[in-house]
Amino acid sequence: MSFHDQQYSEKRDFMRMTMDTSARLSTGDLELDVICRDLSNQGALVLSQQAVEEGKTVTLSISSPTPGLQGLQATGEVVRCEPEGDGQFSIGLKFDSLN
Repeated sequence: MSFHDQQYSEKRDFMRMTMDTSARLSTGDLELDVICRDLSNQGALVLSQQAVEEGKTVTLSISSPTPGLQGLQATGEVVRCEPEGDGQFSIGLKFDSLN
């Protein structure tokens, strides 16, 4: 499907990659092991066993699977946190910076 064939709600100014990889979410006083479900240059969606308050500043770290290659570290804000049916929480992040 081309960009022009997509529903309007799915048209974004950036690519979003679907993934299923382990990551670490830090809030300053809390360190969580999470699963990153999708990632773009502006944000991410992660699954967590614990809720994180909307508006909270966080750092998301994803290790590189390739030795010697730097992983991703991004800082940003929690823009939504919703319970999932399986006891996990879906956490939407908006990035302020990527390293």
